[in-house]
Amino acid sequence: MVQNRNGITIIELILVMSLIGIVTSIAAPAMRAERFQMDSSVLLLASTLTAQQRNAVMRQHNIVLAFDTAAGGIRVHYDLDNDNTIDSGENTKLVELDDASAFGRGSTPARPMSSAAISLTGTQDGMPALTFRRNGSSSEEAIIYLTSQRSAVGGGSLYADDGRAIEIERATARVRCYSHQSGDWSQSC
Repeated sequence: MVQNRNGITIIELILVMSLIGIVTSIAAPAMRAERFQMDSSVLLLASTLTAQQRNAVMRQHNIVLAFDTAAGGIRVHYDLDNDNTIDSGENTKLVELDDASAFGRGSTPARPMSSAAISLTGTQDGMPALTFRRNGSSSEEAIIYLTSQRSAVGGGSLYADDGRAIEIERATARVRCYSHQSGDWSQSC
């Protein structure tokens, strides 16, 4: 006699749940949220730099980006009179990094350009600042490092691969992104 079997047994359910648990425990360590957050932050920074460099050319006035390391953001100043001072009538906006990201190298080795978290010598209101000029150039060559909060707080060499860097050329304001993976820097953005 053939029985009509609808549904699943408790044994089959337990087996499926066990298999899901085993696969999840194997795959979970390979999925690192910090990596995706750092990639997102470096893309945000690179796109902000590129967009503001193009804005300076299009609007024909300087745009100053001041890096607020304490707040984890970039203040964009549309400098209509090109005097590097925020005057009345000149707009500013704040671009914030992801909460998991911070300016700095953490435990990541330095790139050849500089080991400073932000290599800018120019300032605006006491913050390191980069100016994009209306001819498309930047005020100086620079490197800006980003790392995860866990690395910035003293994670040691354990989180060296959380490091990202952006280099800006002076003459063309070209932006290059770098990612530290498996002990070496590679260009990726």
